[in-house]
Amino acid sequence: MKKFSRNALPALCFIVLAKTISAQTYYISAAGNDNATGTTVSAAWRTISKLNTMNLLPGTKILLEGGSTFSDGIILDQNDANEPLNPVTISTFGVGRATIESGTNAGLYAYNTEGFKISNIEFKGAGMSLNSTDGVFIYSDLTGNVKLKKIELKNLEIHNYGRTGLSILSTKGNSGFNDVMIDGVHVHDVKENGIVTRGFTMQSHVGFAHQNITIKNTEVNNVPGYSDASTHRGSGIIMGQVNNGLIEYCAVHDNGSANTHCGGPGGIWTWDSNNITIQYSESYRNSGGTGCDGLGFDLDGGVTNSLMQYNYSHDNDGAGYLLGQYDYARPWANNVVRYNISENDGRTNGGGIVLFKGPGTTMTGAKIYNNTIFTSPSPSNSGVGAFKFTEWNTGITGVEVYNNIFQSTGGAYLVYVPTGYNAVFSGNLYWSSGAQFKIYDQSVFYNSLASWRTATSHEVSGTASTGLSSNPNLLNAGNGGTVFPGRVSQMNAYMLNTASPAIDAGLSLANQFNINPGAFDFFNNALSSAVSFDIGAHEFTQTITTGVENVSASEKVISIYPNPVQSGSPIFIKGVELPYSVELVSITGATVWKESGIEDIEFTVPTTGLAAGPYFLMVLDGAGKKKINKMIVQ
Repeated sequence: MKKFSRNALPALCFIVLAKTISAQTYYISAAGNDNATGTTVSAAWRTISKLNTMNLLPGTKILLEGGSTFSDGIILDQNDANEPLNPVTISTFGVGRATIESGTNAGLYAYNTEGFKISNIEFKGAGMSLNSTDGVFIYSDLTGNVKLKKIELKNLEIHNYGRTGLSILSTKGNSGFNDVMIDGVHVHDVKENGIVTRGFTMQSHVGFAHQNITIKNTEVNNVPGYSDASTHRGSGIIMGQVNNGLIEYCAVHDNGSANTHCGGPGGIWTWDSNNITIQYSESYRNSGGTGCDGLGFDLDGGVTNSLMQYNYSHDNDGAGYLLGQYDYARPWANNVVRYNISENDGRTNGGGIVLFKGPGTTMTGAKIYNNTIFTSPSPSNSGVGAFKFTEWNTGITGVEVYNNIFQSTGGAYLVYVPTGYNAVFSGNLYWSSGAQFKIYDQSVFYNSLASWRTATSHEVSGTASTGLSSNPNLLNAGNGGTVFPGRVSQMNAYMLNTASPAIDAGLSLANQFNINPGAFDFFNNALSSAVSFDIGAHEFTQTITTGVENVSASEKVISIYPNPVQSGSPIFIKGVELPYSVELVSITGATVWKESGIEDIEFTVPTTGLAAGPYFLMVLDGAGKKKINKMIVQ
């Protein structure tokens, strides 16, 4: 028998007599007949209600007619699927996407089952004010630390629901879900939150409900939230109680406008999780409503060993990048924020990068490097700043801040560090235009980098001064705009101009601090090709004139490794189309070696007469684009 709850949590259940059908393909059509066999298009079933009377064996395929609309919602329970290596598939046939208008019900309700794929369907509720359920609700209340596996949700549209668009929930111990893929989903016009994973937790809890969760190529917008005295409402993507998670190539925007609670909501964030990566995503115009947040990205309470990189945050009410530890959370530790860009975040509270900690918990180990933060004044936030600690509870330790560009206009803070808070600052560039340079540290205002350095020993390494106070000479700072639906790396406003003092002025994080900075900068330039490192999110590659046409920055991005290379060793190339031609040019512009029609992803550097030193590797790829990168031969 099947059990179906009309609400988000199974409280009141309806019992339906179910028939087990063989594992083959079944069709549902607007012109179908529920008394037919369902096994061909001409003998298709008519309704979702018919489907819900069936127990679906592993391997069964259910195909809905593309372009047609069906009523009610899909129900899957422990009698359906339940074989991860032989999943049940529910998708469409014909042209277009099928629509399921579920009214006041959930569009898809899956309870204590695994091994299913749902794709190419629009789930539409009766509206945020009429529907009180989640659009897609995947739920486990199993005991015994059982992880249900292999769930794929792809190319879905979910809207007009009164709770969360897509919710994955478990309520018992470390039971939950493993290997979940959410790809190409658009959630919009839902009331509470966009996409959420949740599980059982408390401060003494050990372990995680879910693992290996991926959310990619997904958009969440127009999730207003609502007034709730107990918690915040109106977030985009929240990943909670997950071990090993990935959020990438997502866009979250225009959410949270009806929230009233302080301490949320936000665009893309994770909490109570381990080893989460958030990358290549854009989060913008998210609001805190009348509350006190509206962040862009966030590694929040209880997050460990996690990473935010290659993201673009802009025009949010709250912090662009929040590192937060709510009160009595599990320990927060060892997280990294690198190669991100923030433009004009903190419109009502916070700023570009913000840290906070509540009582009764620990927070240690934050590495923040090679980000570019642009901040301008806001009439609704007199304390807006590029880098800030929130005054709540002290005890945040191990904060390291390297090689970032902090740029402000009109008197916005560059750095705000209240009494009792501290971080290590080294190798950063600070620039204020249109008003006085402003750093606040331990209740003292500083109007220059030199005075701050002298008084605090920030931006000092041994006896040497580090850091710069100079115009970074960015291409179009303050005008990044919205990139979505494009990729964030296409936005060039925060590239360095050729005269930027940030070029080659950064610290070598690997050599000086034993930090692996990763493989690429924000714009997908390979860090392995850098002889010395730049400050900010852009690793500049010089345009070279070699007797042929000048090559623009957008044309010269390739990855070559290893670099430096021993003469005679293979070089691997990434970012070109086959076949390609290679020309090796000395620092004086002389061609020392070239070869055409290369079909491999590696070639060997010639040895005869080739002295050690810097060279420029010029590649004309199969698409006819010329690209340049610097190579060091040892």
